[in-house]
Amino acid sequence: MQAVTRQGMDRTRSLGRSAVPFQLRVLHDSGEITEVTARAVIDASGTYSTPNPLGSNGLDPLGLAEVADRISHALPDVLGRDRPRFAGRHTAVVGAGHSAANTLITLAKLAVEEHGTTVTWLIRNDTAARVSASEDDELRGRASLGERVRRLVDSGAIAVIDGFEIIRVARTPHGVDIAGSRRGAVAHVDADLIVAATGFRPNLEMLREVRLDLDEIVEAPRRLAPLIDPNVHSCGTVEPHGFAELQQPEPNFFIAGMKSYGRAPTFLLATGYEQVRSIVAWLDGDMANASAVQLTLPSTGVCSTGDASVQSCCS
Repeated sequence: MQAVTRQGMDRTRSLGRSAVPFQLRVLHDSGEITEVTARAVIDASGTYSTPNPLGSNGLDPLGLAEVADRISHALPDVLGRDRPRFAGRHTAVVGAGHSAANTLITLAKLAVEEHGTTVTWLIRNDTAARVSASEDDELRGRASLGERVRRLVDSGAIAVIDGFEIIRVARTPHGVDIAGSRRGAVAHVDADLIVAATGFRPNLEMLREVRLDLDEIVEAPRRLAPLIDPNVHSCGTVEPHGFAELQQPEPNFFIAGMKSYGRAPTFLLATGYEQVRSIVAWLDGDMANASAVQLTLPSTGVCSTGDASVQSCCS
Protein backbone atom coordinates (compact mmCIF):
# COMPACT_ATOMS: atom_id res chain seq x y z
CA MET A 1 0.00 0.00 0.00
CA GLN A 2 1.39 3.37 -1.02
CA ALA A 3 -1.18 5.75 0.44
CA VAL A 4 -4.58 6.09 2.11
CA THR A 5 -6.96 9.01 1.67
CA ARG A 6 -10.67 9.80 1.38
CA GLN A 7 -12.13 9.68 -2.10
CA GLY A 8 -11.97 13.20 -3.50
CA MET A 9 -10.83 14.69 -0.17
CA ASP A 10 -7.48 15.56 1.31
CA ARG A 11 -7.02 15.76 5.08
CA THR A 12 -8.14 19.40 5.29
CA ARG A 13 -11.75 18.85 4.12
CA SER A 14 -14.30 18.08 6.85
CA LEU A 15 -17.83 18.46 5.46
CA GLY A 16 -19.36 15.03 4.88
CA ARG A 17 -16.01 13.36 5.43
CA SER A 18 -17.21 10.27 7.28
CA ALA A 19 -19.72 9.47 4.51
CA VAL A 20 -17.04 9.28 1.83
CA PRO A 21 -15.23 5.95 1.29
CA PHE A 22 -11.51 5.52 1.79
CA GLN A 23 -9.34 5.35 -1.29
CA LEU A 24 -6.23 3.15 -1.13
CA ARG A 25 -3.42 3.38 -3.64
CA VAL A 26 -1.85 -0.06 -4.02
CA LEU A 27 1.44 -1.07 -5.64
CA HIS A 28 1.30 -4.66 -6.93
CA ASP A 29 4.22 -7.06 -7.34
CA SER A 30 3.91 -6.61 -11.11
CA GLY A 31 4.65 -2.90 -10.74
CA GLU A 32 1.09 -1.90 -11.58
CA ILE A 33 -0.51 0.75 -9.35
CA THR A 34 -4.26 0.63 -8.76
CA GLU A 35 -6.78 2.30 -6.44
CA VAL A 36 -9.50 0.61 -4.44
CA THR A 37 -12.18 1.95 -2.10
CA ALA A 38 -13.15 0.71 1.35
CA ARG A 39 -15.66 1.46 4.11
CA ALA A 40 -13.00 0.97 6.80
CA VAL A 41 -9.24 0.53 6.96
CA ILE A 42 -7.11 -1.44 9.43
CA ASP A 43 -3.49 -0.50 8.86
CA ALA A 44 -1.56 -3.58 10.00
CA SER A 45 1.31 -3.01 7.58
CA GLY A 46 3.96 -3.51 10.25
CA THR A 47 7.29 -1.74 10.50
CA TYR A 48 9.81 -4.14 8.95
CA SER A 49 10.28 -2.02 5.83
CA THR A 50 11.19 1.08 7.87
CA PRO A 51 14.13 0.21 10.14
CA ASN A 52 15.60 2.60 12.68
CA PRO A 53 18.86 4.30 11.65
CA LEU A 54 22.22 3.06 12.95
CA GLY A 55 22.81 6.21 14.98
CA SER A 56 21.72 6.30 18.63
CA ASN A 57 20.44 9.83 18.00
CA GLY A 58 17.82 8.54 15.56
CA LEU A 59 19.74 9.69 12.49
CA ASP A 60 21.92 7.90 9.98
CA PRO A 61 25.60 8.19 10.93
CA LEU A 62 27.78 10.49 8.88
CA GLY A 63 29.11 8.84 5.74
CA LEU A 64 26.35 6.25 5.45
CA ALA A 65 25.72 6.83 1.75
CA GLU A 66 29.24 5.82 0.75
CA VAL A 67 28.99 2.44 2.52
CA ALA A 68 25.31 1.63 1.86
CA ASP A 69 26.27 -1.47 -0.15
CA ARG A 70 28.06 -2.85 2.93
CA ILE A 71 24.99 -2.66 5.18
CA SER A 72 22.30 -5.33 5.48
CA HIS A 73 18.81 -4.92 6.86
CA ALA A 74 17.80 -6.85 9.99
CA LEU A 75 17.45 -10.65 9.80
CA PRO A 76 19.39 -11.46 6.62
CA ASP A 77 19.20 -15.07 5.44
CA VAL A 78 22.73 -15.82 6.60
CA LEU A 79 22.61 -19.59 6.11
CA GLY A 80 20.54 -19.42 2.92
CA ARG A 81 20.46 -17.02 0.00
CA ASP A 82 22.75 -14.47 1.71
CA ARG A 83 25.41 -17.02 2.64
CA PRO A 84 27.92 -15.98 -0.06
CA ARG A 85 27.75 -12.40 1.20
CA PHE A 86 28.74 -13.28 4.79
CA ALA A 87 30.94 -16.37 4.38
CA GLY A 88 34.59 -15.68 5.18
CA ARG A 89 33.93 -12.11 6.26
CA HIS A 90 33.87 -10.10 9.47
CA THR A 91 30.35 -8.86 10.24
CA ALA A 92 29.43 -6.28 12.86
CA VAL A 93 25.88 -6.74 14.15
CA VAL A 94 24.43 -3.53 15.58
CA GLY A 95 21.46 -3.79 17.96
CA ALA A 96 20.44 -5.24 21.30
CA GLY A 97 17.16 -7.00 20.59
CA HIS A 98 15.95 -10.37 19.37
CA SER A 99 16.56 -9.60 15.69
CA ALA A 100 20.23 -9.08 16.56
CA ALA A 101 20.27 -12.27 18.63
CA ASN A 102 18.94 -14.42 15.79
CA THR A 103 21.49 -12.97 13.36
CA LEU A 104 24.34 -13.49 15.82
CA ILE A 105 23.40 -17.15 16.25
CA THR A 106 23.29 -17.82 12.50
CA LEU A 107 26.57 -15.98 11.90
CA ALA A 108 28.24 -18.02 14.65
CA LYS A 109 27.03 -21.20 12.99
CA LEU A 110 28.33 -19.97 9.63
CA ALA A 111 31.71 -19.28 11.26
CA VAL A 112 31.97 -22.97 12.17
CA GLU A 113 31.21 -24.00 8.60
CA GLU A 114 33.09 -21.30 6.68
CA HIS A 115 36.72 -20.48 7.53
CA GLY A 116 37.46 -16.80 8.13
CA THR A 117 33.92 -15.84 9.20
CA THR A 118 33.96 -13.68 12.34
CA VAL A 119 31.32 -11.80 14.31
CA THR A 120 31.36 -8.65 16.45
CA TRP A 121 28.32 -7.46 18.39
CA LEU A 122 28.02 -3.70 18.88
CA ILE A 123 25.56 -2.46 21.52
CA ARG A 124 25.14 1.07 22.80
CA ASN A 125 24.23 0.16 26.40
CA ASP A 126 26.36 -1.64 28.97
CA THR A 127 24.30 -4.81 28.51
CA ALA A 128 21.88 -6.22 25.95
CA ALA A 129 19.04 -6.44 28.46
CA ARG A 130 16.38 -7.61 26.01
CA VAL A 131 18.48 -10.62 25.03
CA SER A 132 19.37 -11.72 28.56
CA ALA A 133 18.60 -15.32 29.43
CA SER A 134 16.20 -15.63 32.35
CA GLU A 135 14.86 -18.80 33.93
CA ASP A 136 11.78 -16.79 34.90
CA ASP A 137 10.88 -15.88 31.33
CA GLU A 138 7.44 -17.33 30.60
CA LEU A 139 8.28 -17.30 26.88
CA ARG A 140 10.64 -20.26 26.80
CA GLY A 141 11.74 -19.66 23.22
CA ARG A 142 12.82 -16.14 24.12
CA ALA A 143 14.78 -17.38 27.14
CA SER A 144 16.44 -20.05 25.01
CA LEU A 145 17.49 -17.43 22.48
CA GLY A 146 19.20 -15.40 25.18
CA GLU A 147 20.92 -18.45 26.60
CA ARG A 148 22.31 -19.47 23.20
CA VAL A 149 23.74 -15.99 22.64
CA ARG A 150 25.27 -15.98 26.12
CA ARG A 151 27.03 -19.29 25.51
CA LEU A 152 28.42 -18.06 22.18
CA VAL A 153 29.73 -14.88 23.80
CA ASP A 154 31.30 -16.84 26.67
CA SER A 155 33.00 -19.20 24.23
CA GLY A 156 34.49 -16.34 22.23
CA ALA A 157 32.48 -17.12 19.09
CA ILE A 158 30.97 -13.63 19.32
CA ALA A 159 33.06 -10.61 20.29
CA VAL A 160 31.09 -7.96 22.20
CA ILE A 161 31.78 -4.24 22.29
CA ASP A 162 29.37 -2.48 24.60
CA GLY A 163 28.76 1.20 25.30
CA PHE A 164 29.42 1.91 21.62
CA GLU A 165 27.43 4.69 19.92
CA ILE A 166 28.08 4.99 16.19
CA ILE A 167 29.01 8.46 14.95
CA ARG A 168 30.50 7.96 11.51
CA VAL A 169 31.12 5.21 8.97
CA ALA A 170 33.68 5.30 6.18
CA ARG A 171 34.69 3.00 3.34
CA THR A 172 37.99 1.19 3.59
CA PRO A 173 39.74 -0.89 0.90
CA HIS A 174 38.08 -4.05 2.27
CA GLY A 175 35.03 -2.90 4.17
CA VAL A 176 33.86 -0.29 6.66
CA ASP A 177 35.48 1.71 9.42
CA ILE A 178 32.88 2.21 12.16
CA ALA A 179 33.73 5.16 14.40
CA GLY A 180 31.88 5.55 17.66
CA SER A 181 31.87 7.14 21.07
CA ARG A 182 32.75 4.69 23.86
CA ARG A 183 33.22 5.64 27.49
CA GLY A 184 34.00 9.24 26.53
CA ALA A 185 36.56 8.39 23.85
CA VAL A 186 36.46 7.72 20.12
CA ALA A 187 36.74 4.04 19.22
CA HIS A 188 36.97 2.29 15.85
CA VAL A 189 35.77 -1.09 14.62
CA ASP A 190 36.83 -2.42 11.22
CA ALA A 191 34.40 -4.81 9.55
CA ASP A 192 33.57 -6.11 6.11
CA LEU A 193 29.82 -5.81 6.61
CA ILE A 194 27.28 -4.30 9.01
CA VAL A 195 23.90 -5.80 9.92
CA ALA A 196 21.58 -3.05 11.16
CA ALA A 197 19.37 -4.78 13.75
CA THR A 198 18.43 -1.52 15.43
CA GLY A 199 14.67 -1.91 15.53
CA PHE A 200 11.91 -0.39 13.48
CA ARG A 201 9.60 2.60 13.26
CA PRO A 202 6.21 3.09 11.56
CA ASN A 203 5.89 4.42 8.03
CA LEU A 204 3.64 7.45 8.50
CA GLU A 205 4.28 9.00 5.09
CA MET A 206 1.62 6.75 3.54
CA LEU A 207 -0.92 8.22 5.98
CA ARG A 208 -0.28 11.90 5.28
CA GLU A 209 -3.87 12.48 4.07
CA VAL A 210 -5.48 10.63 7.00
CA ARG A 211 -6.24 12.37 10.29
CA LEU A 212 -4.18 10.79 13.05
CA ASP A 213 -3.75 11.27 16.78
CA LEU A 214 -0.36 9.82 17.70
CA ASP A 215 1.79 10.15 20.78
CA GLU A 216 4.62 12.58 20.12
CA ILE A 217 7.22 10.30 21.73
CA VAL A 218 6.36 6.71 20.81
CA GLU A 219 4.41 7.50 17.60
CA ALA A 220 1.70 5.07 18.69
CA PRO A 221 -2.04 5.84 18.98
CA ARG A 222 -2.27 8.37 21.79
CA ARG A 223 -4.54 6.30 24.03
CA LEU A 224 -2.32 3.24 23.65
CA ALA A 225 1.03 4.97 24.10
CA PRO A 226 1.02 5.22 27.93
CA LEU A 227 0.42 1.45 28.11
CA ILE A 228 3.48 0.55 26.01
CA ASP A 229 5.99 3.36 26.57
CA PRO A 230 9.37 1.53 26.67
CA ASN A 231 10.66 4.08 29.18
CA VAL A 232 8.13 2.68 31.65
CA HIS A 233 7.15 -0.83 30.59
CA SER A 234 9.90 -3.40 30.88
CA CYS A 235 7.97 -6.64 30.22
CA GLY A 236 4.50 -7.94 29.39
CA THR A 237 2.81 -5.31 31.51
CA VAL A 238 0.56 -4.04 28.72
CA GLU A 239 -3.09 -3.84 29.72
CA PRO A 240 -5.76 -5.41 27.48
CA HIS A 241 -6.73 -2.99 24.74
CA GLY A 242 -8.75 -3.03 21.55
CA PHE A 243 -10.71 -0.81 19.20
CA ALA A 244 -11.17 2.03 21.71
CA GLU A 245 -7.43 2.63 22.11
CA LEU A 246 -6.64 2.09 18.43
CA GLN A 247 -9.26 4.13 16.59
CA GLN A 248 -8.15 7.41 15.08
CA PRO A 249 -9.90 10.77 14.55
CA GLU A 250 -10.48 9.55 10.99
CA PRO A 251 -13.72 7.55 11.38
CA ASN A 252 -13.33 3.82 10.67
CA PHE A 253 -9.55 4.03 10.45
CA PHE A 254 -7.40 1.94 12.81
CA ILE A 255 -3.70 1.19 13.27
CA ALA A 256 -3.09 -2.34 14.56
CA GLY A 257 -0.34 -4.91 14.95
CA MET A 258 3.31 -3.99 15.32
CA LYS A 259 2.69 -0.61 13.69
CA SER A 260 0.33 0.31 16.53
CA TYR A 261 3.29 0.13 18.92
CA GLY A 262 5.09 2.88 17.01
CA ARG A 263 8.73 2.83 18.11
CA ALA A 264 8.17 0.65 21.17
CA PRO A 265 10.07 -2.67 20.84
CA THR A 266 7.73 -4.71 23.04
CA PHE A 267 5.10 -6.02 20.61
CA LEU A 268 3.97 -9.66 20.78
CA LEU A 269 1.85 -11.36 18.11
CA ALA A 270 -0.82 -12.30 20.67
CA THR A 271 -1.45 -8.60 21.18
CA GLY A 272 -2.00 -7.99 17.47
CA TYR A 273 -4.43 -10.90 17.12
CA GLU A 274 -6.59 -9.56 19.93
CA GLN A 275 -6.42 -6.00 18.59
CA VAL A 276 -7.76 -7.06 15.19
CA ARG A 277 -10.44 -9.30 16.71
CA SER A 278 -11.74 -6.36 18.76
CA ILE A 279 -11.70 -3.96 15.79
CA VAL A 280 -13.52 -6.37 13.48
CA ALA A 281 -16.18 -7.00 16.13
CA TRP A 282 -16.69 -3.24 16.47
CA LEU A 283 -16.96 -2.77 12.69
CA ASP A 284 -19.55 -5.57 12.69
CA GLY A 285 -21.59 -3.72 15.30
CA ASP A 286 -20.89 -6.29 18.02
CA MET A 287 -20.03 -3.91 20.85
CA ALA A 288 -20.09 -6.63 23.52
CA ASN A 289 -17.37 -8.69 21.85
CA ALA A 290 -15.44 -5.61 20.79
CA SER A 291 -15.25 -4.45 24.40
CA ALA A 292 -14.51 -7.87 25.92
CA VAL A 293 -10.77 -7.75 25.26
CA GLN A 294 -8.88 -10.76 26.57
CA LEU A 295 -5.11 -10.43 26.63
CA THR A 296 -2.73 -12.55 28.69
CA LEU A 297 0.93 -11.66 28.28
CA PRO A 298 3.96 -13.12 30.07
CA SER A 299 4.39 -11.14 33.28
CA THR A 300 7.95 -12.30 33.86
CA GLY A 301 11.04 -12.48 31.77
CA VAL A 302 13.71 -10.34 30.24
CA CYS A 303 13.66 -6.60 30.27
CA SER A 304 12.33 -4.88 27.16
CA THR A 305 13.44 -1.35 27.85
CA GLY A 306 16.66 0.31 26.83
CA ASP A 307 17.27 1.37 30.43
CA ALA A 308 20.03 -0.85 31.77
CA SER A 309 18.99 -0.01 35.32
CA VAL A 310 15.77 -1.99 34.86
CA GLN A 311 16.64 -5.67 35.17
CA SER A 312 13.48 -7.74 34.86
CA CYS A 313 9.82 -7.77 35.69
CA CYS A 314 10.36 -9.84 38.74
CA SER A 315 13.47 -8.16 40.14
